[in-house]
Amino acid sequence: MRINPTLSTALAACLAACLVTASASAADWLYLTYPGDTLSQIGQTYLKNPGDWPKVQAANGVPLPKLLPANTRIKIPVELLKVTPAPVTVTAVTGNARYKTADGPFQPLQAGARLQGGETVLTGPRGSATYRFADGTVLTQQASSKLGFGRLAAYGKTGMVSTELSLDSGRLEASAARQRAPAGGFSVRTPVAVAGLRGTGFRLNVSEDGRRLANEVLEGAVAVAAQGREVRVEGGFGTVAEAGKPPAPPRALRPKPNLAGLPATVRRLPLSFAWTPNMPAAAWRAQIAADADFRGILLEGLFPGPAAQWDEDLPDGDYVLRVRAVDEAGLEGFDTLHAFTLDARPLPPLITSPTLGERLYRNDVALEWAAAADAHGYLLQIAPTPEFDNGVLERRLPATLRHAETLPDGEWHWRLASLDEAGRTHLWSAHRAFRVQPLPGAPAGGEARADGGRAQFSWSAAMGAARYAIEVGANADLKDPVVARETDKTATSEALKPGKYYWRARGLEADGQAGAWSAASPIILPPAAPVELNARVEGDQLLVGWRGDAAAYRVELARDVRFTQSAFRREVDTPSLAMAKPEPGEYWLRVVAIGAEGVESPASAGLPVTIKQEIPWWLPLCLVPLL
Repeated sequence: MRINPTLSTALAACLAACLVTASASAADWLYLTYPGDTLSQIGQTYLKNPGDWPKVQAANGVPLPKLLPANTRIKIPVELLKVTPAPVTVTAVTGNARYKTADGPFQPLQAGARLQGGETVLTGPRGSATYRFADGTVLTQQASSKLGFGRLAAYGKTGMVSTELSLDSGRLEASAARQRAPAGGFSVRTPVAVAGLRGTGFRLNVSEDGRRLANEVLEGAVAVAAQGREVRVEGGFGTVAEAGKPPAPPRALRPKPNLAGLPATVRRLPLSFAWTPNMPAAAWRAQIAADADFRGILLEGLFPGPAAQWDEDLPDGDYVLRVRAVDEAGLEGFDTLHAFTLDARPLPPLITSPTLGERLYRNDVALEWAAAADAHGYLLQIAPTPEFDNGVLERRLPATLRHAETLPDGEWHWRLASLDEAGRTHLWSAHRAFRVQPLPGAPAGGEARADGGRAQFSWSAAMGAARYAIEVGANADLKDPVVARETDKTATSEALKPGKYYWRARGLEADGQAGAWSAASPIILPPAAPVELNARVEGDQLLVGWRGDAAAYRVELARDVRFTQSAFRREVDTPSLAMAKPEPGEYWLRVVAIGAEGVESPASAGLPVTIKQEIPWWLPLCLVPLL
């Protein structure tokens, strides 16, 4: 049947008027018709049961299902729409990240994996994972986090996606697509609150014990609901929710840090940055990634001051530093990015000798170091000051590990840098200081004397000596010294047995390095004076005895106490003597001990001896007749 064009136009206008009168509810999706659309076609495309198109006809009061005016809104109840899985794609993984399905074991998470819903993902202390959702939302799960994937559904070709996640602990950051009503939604459930996305940029941070949530909104809005109260957080603000409490009122986030002045090229490890704070902050979060999208975080940390340092190594290359301030509530502010190139390799070699502060007692100095990976040679600098600004000796060396240099006495500093294949220098090693100096000279002016059974030694101070060593022995070579000791003085006293000895001394540096010995000098300790001297007459002999330990003695008998009128003098090798009885009279007796090389002891105390005139036995018999 041919329809009159005028009638067709009028009919379409009438139908449109009928459709406009139908109001859409909050649970209806609105479809804008195109020329030629029919309800049957719409059912085939959008309804989970294409045969339900009469329900759409009834809901919209459409009299002619095959004749729909163009540019007309058709309301479709959400419950009639197709619902299909909306898997999540893992786009990047760094460090340790593992996942499990509802009934499976944990296994490594890899880029390219697709999550269907029901999975749990754990990231380690240096791990992160980035996901792309069906609606274009990009979310990064950061280190030490536990994230659960719940409902992941798409409503056919409507563009509406429903995403439900759970963050038990840790941090996430999202750049999300705007959600399409009425069924589209993006929510994250935490142990203390539920965050419903209304915008495009936000962060969530759940404490390790799950009792505290921090939410920062960078763009758009997020609704945070807890304990029956919902707080709408606009871009540039954040809120905190604690277990058992409603969300706190939103507060402004800290502005972007000022990273002006940070180097564009970094040649030193460990990797570190310091910036001038342009605001008060309780802490600073710093992160490093390979690109400005920060889909894979390589290094991160929370630092108490405006400086960050990581001991972990990164290969040379291009990176981006991201820094934000953290306020006293734990809310993290806006980011500032700083691109830089790490060009630290080859790393400097490890200096091994001389060690820090070492003293060298020779002018030919051997410098040694351990090989640096990928080094094609080394640049050596030696200078008298740690600033290396004056009198610098510089040597370009092949890939050797030792270099000899003749240096005058004094303090020296040295350092090394590795050379790359183009001969360019990189990071300097830490400089090491050492000193070249002569050993202490042999002590001069040595003196030794015997003093009552002790030997007194003394010598002049030697330049550079902190202490002294002294040796005393029986032989001139002093191979087996009987005395070997150290002292911080220039004199010492030693108890020695009588005899001949040799002695020498030398100076010692503070580190124990020893200078030259003085020449061995002799000293003789005389024997002790004999004691307990006794004498008695037996018949025609005078028997003399004493106590002593010398090898020889000299016995003297004199008429006077000063022994100027000697009556008898003899050397013996035993502590006794039998001599012919001298003529009657008064005498004095003394003994002198004789030691090594004839050295004599003091004489013993003089002993008075009286030799009486004896009367012959026969003389009294001759006198009897005279009586």
